[in-house]
Amino acid sequence: MFGYVRPFKSELLVREYDQYKAAYCQLCRALQKHYGRLASFTLSYDCTFYALLILSMQESKLSLHHGRCVMNPLKRCDFLESDGEAYHKAAALSVLLTYHKLRDNLEDDSFWKSFGSRVFLPFVSRKAKKAAKEYPFLAQEAQRAMDGQREAERSGGGVDACAEPTAQLLAALFKELAGCDRMREIPLERFGYFLGRWVYLMDAADDLMDDLKEKAFNPFIPRLGLEGKTELSPEERKAADEACNQALNATAAQMVLAFNLLDLKNFGPILENVVFQGLPEIQREILFLHIREKRRKRPEPEDLR
Repeated sequence: MFGYVRPFKSELLVREYDQYKAAYCQLCRALQKHYGRLASFTLSYDCTFYALLILSMQESKLSLHHGRCVMNPLKRCDFLESDGEAYHKAAALSVLLTYHKLRDNLEDDSFWKSFGSRVFLPFVSRKAKKAAKEYPFLAQEAQRAMDGQREAERSGGGVDACAEPTAQLLAALFKELAGCDRMREIPLERFGYFLGRWVYLMDAADDLMDDLKEKAFNPFIPRLGLEGKTELSPEERKAADEACNQALNATAAQMVLAFNLLDLKNFGPILENVVFQGLPEIQREILFLHIREKRRKRPEPEDLR
């Protein structure tokens, strides 16, 4: 995934933010425990959300522990442990998605731009094989999604065709969490489908200006009639942002309808914050405040580290 599925920190209660951060740090620890220290670099908000969703679908026993940060032993952290496999499963998904992302970078980017991916890929490849053995369903769905994504983009598919593989990936992953419960299966699947679609569209909108400059594929370019352009005037940029915003809002509306049908046993307020406030805020930051573009010029440290 892409790091967009994150909470709106300022709207969380202090105890909710502490819980989220403790879950985030526990996932980091699970990555190190199961896949090695370097695997902690694959940590993301998206897989933290996946872990919390798993925990919210089951009656897991949770316990808060204090310890040292995996990445910075001088720093003390809280870890929200559980008695199930939620964190291990989310860690496996994180490694698998990172593996496919690195492979995609090698195919799409120049040698020097993909140099970091070339260095990191051998390590991640070994860990991805281990994750695939432990969770073959996750590996199968991730591979299917990447194959579908590659085919859609190579054939110059439209926005809907290109968003479909990511949508189907999250639909399958979330549907699995229902087990044999048909009452939860349908809303989980629909929620995953539209969340996956939103994530892909958000990433495409986020990359639009870079893809124009580099003449790379982006489904919004033909959709908005921007072929042949490498720069946009302020008026064209505003029109493009508004068009992307409309597509994202239409998808988000369907996602919210499905989310409202979920019976969340744990972390309900945190997950609601992500869906109702976090996603709209990141959408606003990217499309209208262009905060991500400013951060690319001046990198900032991870705010949860």
